[in-house]
Amino acid sequence: MKNTELIRGAECVMRSLPGMIPGKRCLIVTGKTSASKSGALYDVTEALKSMGCAFIVYNGMTENPPVDACREAGKTGRDYGAEFVIAIGGGSPIDGAKAASVFAVNPEMTDSELFDPDTPKTALPIIAVPITAGTGSEANASAVITYAGKKKSFTDPAVLPYAAFLDPRYLSTLNSKYTASTATDAFCHCFESYMSPKSTPESEKDALLGGRIMWRALTENDFIGNDRDAAGLSQETRAAMLDGAALGGRAIMTTGTGFTHPLGYYLTLRFGIPHGFACGAFTGEYVRYNLKTPEGRERVTAFADFIGTAPEIIAEVIPALSDVNLVMSENEISDAVKMASGAKNYKNSPAVIDDSDAEAIFRTLFG
Repeated sequence: MKNTELIRGAECVMRSLPGMIPGKRCLIVTGKTSASKSGALYDVTEALKSMGCAFIVYNGMTENPPVDACREAGKTGRDYGAEFVIAIGGGSPIDGAKAASVFAVNPEMTDSELFDPDTPKTALPIIAVPITAGTGSEANASAVITYAGKKKSFTDPAVLPYAAFLDPRYLSTLNSKYTASTATDAFCHCFESYMSPKSTPESEKDALLGGRIMWRALTENDFIGNDRDAAGLSQETRAAMLDGAALGGRAIMTTGTGFTHPLGYYLTLRFGIPHGFACGAFTGEYVRYNLKTPEGRERVTAFADFIGTAPEIIAEVIPALSDVNLVMSENEISDAVKMASGAKNYKNSPAVIDDSDAEAIFRTLFG
């Protein structure tokens, strides 16, 4: 599978997008307001106009995009005769656009078939314009969609964006909390990818480089208790964070993520905890469980050494940044364990956990 071409720098959309569009009619998929607020939507539409490319905007992608919205966006594109998709946003609009690109050319595909790895998929070509530095969805072939009240993912080469435009200016409108959450998500991707038994030399390189970038961003910019917006970060820092997120997204395309993700999903769906913080809340336990195994200790230590810290510091800093203070009832703990039960991520690190471990982790943190 080819990697997504990353086009970097301020005004890269206006500079390079006109020469990369694959058709004359485009479906633009965004969230409700963030694409406009960031300035990315303006840049994209002006670039398309300069090439005489018609477009229609679907701005109904919400956080944790439901499959119905993805199907609706796909129908919008199909009815318009769209030849390609531009996704503008954080992980949710980009993931939603991936599903929409499949539904646009496969209107009869069922929801269950979307998530079935054995169902062949075709899709409209996708260009991604991230306005957060977090999920790395702009650089991988996976999408996380809400289906039947649960987060479900699918991976297929057909939805790998062929290009992503990384303009650091688009991050300047994000507040400190959102910036820290998305950066925490990117850090978790890098860390958990490196820990995966499915890692390769290429994915390890991406994970280490991305992890070091995101660790520095998170620890050198005083996000804890700071309510400034991302405009307070230098353009160089924002550009580096976009690179780190893309590297993490590319790494997990090979490896997947660890158990912080399925455990964190319940915190997001039940309590509205931002995804990055929901994963980060479990990073301390992730470190401690992996330190119990010889291979896990070796891998955690190697990762920490490369990014310039120690395992114990990772276990302390990432949950502190996430700052998830909850007390969960017995029923909530039971529901959380049921939701995550059997997740393939449980086995995706040297420390393999099961439902009893998951319950113990929830009780330790939130009981």
